[in-house]
Amino acid sequence: MKLYFSPLACSLACRIALYEAGIEATYVEVDLGTKKSEDGRDYREIHPLGLVPALELGPGEIVTENAAVLQYIAALAPGTRLGADDARSRAELQRWLSFIGTELHKAIYQPLMDATAPAEAKAHVLTTLAPPMTWLAERLEKRAFLLDGFTVADAYLYAVLNWSAVAPVDLGAWPAIAAYHARLRERPAVARAFSEERALYARQLARHGEAPFAPVLTTSRVIERFNGAFQQHDPAALPALVAEHCVLENTGPAPDGSRHVGRDACLAVWQSIAANRAARFELERVDVLGQRALIHWRHLIDERPPIRGVSLMRVEHGRIVEALGYVKSG
Repeated sequence: MKLYFSPLACSLACRIALYEAGIEATYVEVDLGTKKSEDGRDYREIHPLGLVPALELGPGEIVTENAAVLQYIAALAPGTRLGADDARSRAELQRWLSFIGTELHKAIYQPLMDATAPAEAKAHVLTTLAPPMTWLAERLEKRAFLLDGFTVADAYLYAVLNWSAVAPVDLGAWPAIAAYHARLRERPAVARAFSEERALYARQLARHGEAPFAPVLTTSRVIERFNGAFQQHDPAALPALVAEHCVLENTGPAPDGSRHVGRDACLAVWQSIAANRAARFELERVDVLGQRALIHWRHLIDERPPIRGVSLMRVEHGRIVEALGYVKSG
């Protein structure tokens, strides 16, 4: 049996399933950029669409599509309960495999990671994120796995959620999902598969002369670093957090407030505040949901009465794109 895979692609789920099942297989790496297998063969001779995974059972016998390959692996090891053994559980398994493949893999993560997708298309995808993720989180709030035990659906979901490291999907907005992903990472088969493919992925990038992708900061992490720049008087930390098309609006000066358009204009305001060592910035409360954050703060300068305010921030692709500041009192 031979599994054609690409490091850290959805085919990672198949490697996990094979390890969980204790099934021996040969693993053949495919470069999805060149469509070449590691032996130099055109992978499209094996799978005309050039997609992974593909499971070769024997000469001319190929199983493709992740959900199908996963279920085939599960059927080879019924004692592991990676699959389903009755009509009801099969329907449940199919439901989750379909949900992961269509609502998460193809509808959300794939376009967000597509370097050729227009920014407007990615922005639209982010507006559709909350309903499926919230529904998934509700399922996982009181369950360790999607079904009664670890199945191939969990392997697939783990592989997809991994992409949050490079896609602007903040799992921290759904604690049940973040906890689930962290739990699965501790499973021996999952840890082994991920570690091996992460190393292979780094090697594949090196062959192309590319640096590893820098993780896209989550909204929570962006806001944490943004607040830290003011608390630590570190204006140099701010440029990496601000988008080119950022807009900042303040209520002051009265009566109409001010509007600053563009990265340089926003940075000029924020960096001047962060550089002021005579001032102290205190957080009262920070709420993050999806792309948005609500920051309640106090700004203290010398012996003057504290200025209290609220900032509503919006983050896209790891950068602040909009900030609305409202001073509550002075």
